[in-house]
Amino acid sequence: MVRSVLLCDTATEVSALDAAAIDEPDLVVEVTSDALRALETAARSRPEIVVCRLSMEGFTGTELLTRLHDSSPDSLIVARLHAEETVRAAASLTRGASGVVAVEDSPGEVLDAIRAVSAGAVALSPRIARALGGALVDATSEVDRLAAELDEIRHSVSAGTAAKADFLSNISHELRTPVTVAKGIAYVLRNPSIAEDEREEFLGQLQGSLDKLMGIVDEIITMSELERGTFQLTLIEVDLAEAVHRAVAAAQDQHPSVTIEASIAPSLPTVADEQRLEGVVTELLDNACRYSPDGAPVELTARAMSEGIVVSVTDRGEGLDRTVAKRSFEEPFTTGEGVLRKERSGVGVGLHLARQLVIEHGGTLWADPLPGGGTRAAFCIPPLDRRVGSSAGAA
Repeated sequence: MVRSVLLCDTATEVSALDAAAIDEPDLVVEVTSDALRALETAARSRPEIVVCRLSMEGFTGTELLTRLHDSSPDSLIVARLHAEETVRAAASLTRGASGVVAVEDSPGEVLDAIRAVSAGAVALSPRIARALGGALVDATSEVDRLAAELDEIRHSVSAGTAAKADFLSNISHELRTPVTVAKGIAYVLRNPSIAEDEREEFLGQLQGSLDKLMGIVDEIITMSELERGTFQLTLIEVDLAEAVHRAVAAAQDQHPSVTIEASIAPSLPTVADEQRLEGVVTELLDNACRYSPDGAPVELTARAMSEGIVVSVTDRGEGLDRTVAKRSFEEPFTTGEGVLRKERSGVGVGLHLARQLVIEHGGTLWADPLPGGGTRAAFCIPPLDRRVGSSAGAA
């Protein structure tokens, strides 16, 4: 049975295809290297099969394929394009092409596709089939990767929502006590007959409540600056031993019933934001003292080691679960105990903020439960001889 075929390609390719078709007596072939001429010929002669390169001058995407369908609706169209154009190949098939062959295919492979289409099959040359198969594998892998990322995002959003809810509950719990104390003291101080010594005592309690409120606000502001990337340290040469001594003294005043056994090297020179690192030591000591059982001392060591300046704080409490410790470092507002059963104060930004501040100093902070009970929290920062060259230009 004789089949009419219209070939539309570059002049070189048309010549090669036309020459190959000479040995096919059942094919009546018309050729052109002009896309508009191809459209006119298709409309006039209504060929059974059209083989056309889609990237002819004046046409993009699958526009030429669509125009050929409009010109000759009953013609079977074999689209010709480069093997790497997998998206256009897939689009051609979805837009009604009966076959797709590659520009790199030989005339014989194009004739094979013509025969397959003529027999009622959908024809893909081997190059196109391999390219589409590879693209399908890549697309499937990408879908799997995106699905995994979406699950992770959903989990993060869910965790973030839960953390936000916990924070709101926790912060309301933490703010209520100092606010209530401040309101009560303000009410009492309105009484002009209150004794001067009592007034001084109440003012001290009021100052303590306000200091606690300011501490909570400062922590939240610092966390916000770290999240936005606007936080800056004030780095200078300091002796960290002095800051550690001050932190120990402050913790001892805050927790007079807890014995703090401190072993601090005479000098710990480094480049640091002294106030921030003192706050980190204070946070570790405060946690240890709050979770330490009666009669059990809290141990602090601060010394220079081969890896850097190491400060560690050890308590003998129940021991912080590794999962909780990990969450406390990675997620702000994690306190390690449920808000509804909280027995100890703290909004939960402490460990997370402490870790971020140590990281900003080029160090690391970690915490581990001890086999005999209790928790050891420690951080390590570079000593002076490793920081002098990197401190230039620090804010």
